[in-house]
Amino acid sequence: METLELDLSPGAEARLDALLAGRAGHPVRVALLVGEVAGPGPGELRRVGGLAVLVRRAGHQVVLRGAGERWRLLLELTGLAQALPLE
Repeated sequence: METLELDLSPGAEARLDALLAGRAGHPVRVALLVGEVAGPGPGELRRVGGLAVLVRRAGHQVVLRGAGERWRLLLELTGLAQALPLE
C-alpha cells in the first residue's frame, strides 16, 4: 500500500485534499508527521483527529509518524491510541 506523508504546518487540510484527489478506489496510508509538535495539547490533538476523520471518510488509512513520548501519553490518556495508530 502506498504511503503519503503530511506535515501539520498551516494549510495541511488543503494539502490533504490535493494528496487524496484522484485516489478514490485506491486506498493509501496517510502518515501524519507529528514529530515536529514537541508539546502536543488539546488543540493539536483536535487538529490531528480532524485530519484523521477526513482521511478515513475518503476510504484511506491513517497513522501518526514521529510521535514522541508526550504524544504517546496524550493518546493513551484520551483513549485515542487505537484510533490514531503510531508508526
